[in-house]
Amino acid sequence: MFSISEIIALAVEIEKNAEETYRRAMDQSRNPEVKALLLWMANEEKDHATWFNTLKDEIDKHQDLPSDKTMEMDGDFIGDLMEKQSFFLGDTDLTIIKDKNKLNEIFIEFENDTILFYEMIKTFITHAPTIKHLEKIIEEENTHIKQLDKISHLD
Repeated sequence: MFSISEIIALAVEIEKNAEETYRRAMDQSRNPEVKALLLWMANEEKDHATWFNTLKDEIDKHQDLPSDKTMEMDGDFIGDLMEKQSFFLGDTDLTIIKDKNKLNEIFIEFENDTILFYEMIKTFITHAPTIKHLEKIIEEENTHIKQLDKISHLD
């Protein structure tokens, strides 16, 4: 079983992984526009990780409250979800991907999987301000997809 606190810790790891991956891709790009876009995305992911860390700390602090942190999810469900989604790109060797459109496909799939995960998390949260901020992050992840689509049009 996973507690909401553990699920949020996983969200932190997903965001950190995204940040690292976008920074690696940025370092390997020769196009200044692509570099700038990837830097922006890496910084966004860093901000998301910070917010999730703060949320986790708040949940951990208030363990006596009968709230979201007491909800648990079946470990098999999370395991199946993790197997089917591309949350962790850390092992992806970006240097062997020569086609920027293929790289975009990988990044867009990652962003879409992240959105699905956050939509799932949202169903376990009852605190309205937290839901609102999570929806903002989901909106930002959707913006990342739109921005990634722009890369395919850059030389």
